[in-house]
Amino acid sequence: MIFKQFLSGLALALVAGHASAIAVAPQIVFEDAHDSNGQSIEKTYGSIAGQLDTLLEDNNGNNLRFWTEGYSGLPAAYSGTGIGSITLTPRGGNSVTLLSFFLGAWRNSDRTISYVIDDLATPGVDISFPDAPVSGTSGRTVNLDMTSAAGIRITFGPDGFNGGINNITYSLQPVPEPGTWAMLGIGLGVLGFGLRRARR
Repeated sequence: MIFKQFLSGLALALVAGHASAIAVAPQIVFEDAHDSNGQSIEKTYGSIAGQLDTLLEDNNGNNLRFWTEGYSGLPAAYSGTGIGSITLTPRGGNSVTLLSFFLGAWRNSDRTISYVIDDLATPGVDISFPDAPVSGTSGRTVNLDMTSAAGIRITFGPDGFNGGINNITYSLQPVPEPGTWAMLGIGLGVLGFGLRRARR
């Protein structure tokens, strides 16, 4: 009975922890700090000191730029010279989970935009979607659930001017230290041993 109560409490704690991480999921929203067409976006825009480093740039190392409207009717960041990328790198013992982002098509016209999502902890590309259809009226919201302690990179293009990105939604979670897992394992072992002795 005690063991069942313990497991129920542990499950509830894990679910509550996961729900709270999602409930407070932050977004990188470019119009929160930008208001003019062609405005340069700081490469570290969206960083959180000690928790998350961001790197926003094109394939030539230039800053991404902001446009107030026209990407499927919404504002977006774009690359003036080629492929754009946004890298989210967790710090302070965190992992980052990429939940979603918005792709818009320039001049509110239907277009195809390629995007790649890469977990930097693994070799090669994790998700590649070449020539994804993006509506000129509603854009395209990419929903996913990728978690990494090393970082996640979104790449979009190959014409980063005609495809814009915005509303990058993510969550940060602490990565349990090995000692935490070891203590949990020892605790479960002791509890199981105690229950076994009690049954005799």
